[in-house]
Amino acid sequence: MTQGGQTLPRRHIALLTEYDGSHFCGWQTQANGRTVQETIEKVLGKLSGTDKVHLRGCSRTDSGVHARGHVSHFKTTISIPAERLPLAMNSLLPDDVSVLSAVDVSEDFHAQYHAQAKIYSYQIWNHPIRPAIDRLRVSHVPGPLDLDQIKLAIPHLIGRHDFSALMDTGSCDRDPTRTLKDIQIQVDGPLIILQYCGDGFLYHMVRILTGTLIAVGQGKIAIGDLPGLIRRGDRRLMGKTMPPQGLYLERVIYEPPLFESWFEEQSTKGASI
Repeated sequence: MTQGGQTLPRRHIALLTEYDGSHFCGWQTQANGRTVQETIEKVLGKLSGTDKVHLRGCSRTDSGVHARGHVSHFKTTISIPAERLPLAMNSLLPDDVSVLSAVDVSEDFHAQYHAQAKIYSYQIWNHPIRPAIDRLRVSHVPGPLDLDQIKLAIPHLIGRHDFSALMDTGSCDRDPTRTLKDIQIQVDGPLIILQYCGDGFLYHMVRILTGTLIAVGQGKIAIGDLPGLIRRGDRRLMGKTMPPQGLYLERVIYEPPLFESWFEEQSTKGASI
């Protein structure tokens, strides 16, 4: 692309994006349906004056799934400085997508293949009465849950395993081995938040992990049976696949760190309020 008769240098830019997935058919562009990728690409096309901007994402979240820290990258000749790009993009993006930060990255950076770990959370509303305002942001589980049993079950899931038992059909992953590094649980009244950190996740894995822990809390799966069930690799023996509404992609970890300063800045702002 040229500007004022001069050829503009080609750049490689990474974006940190937040979106409410309630009214999207997932991240990845598809023939029919509104997607996050296509929505952002159209805005980048307007800003760069070309329709050929191709965004590559760190994860293809499903319809209804949300993100607080999705990372993507693209090549462009756009002249807007990276620090000003979020404001320029957000003025054109719909209300359910927001670019939080942008940085210039090396030519070989890839948002998906260079990710060292991903952090997801799943939000459960454990109350007899279903929510109205947050119905698209939490999953409603009306019956009682034994949280002590859920906490005791967590160590049996952590580690490097063949997680075929926690993968739905339709996955394109040839190797189902993953390392689940950590699971944290937070409880605030009826709101239960499960947070998962791993080097990667299989198709619907976080939603099935959550369904399995809920089954433990309901007394449907015994804690002592979990290691054997994982080894058997039979999806039918694990918990159900939870709805997408409660799932959030929280953060993607890279080495060297990417966007960590943005997260630290937000944490500092929150602590000072």
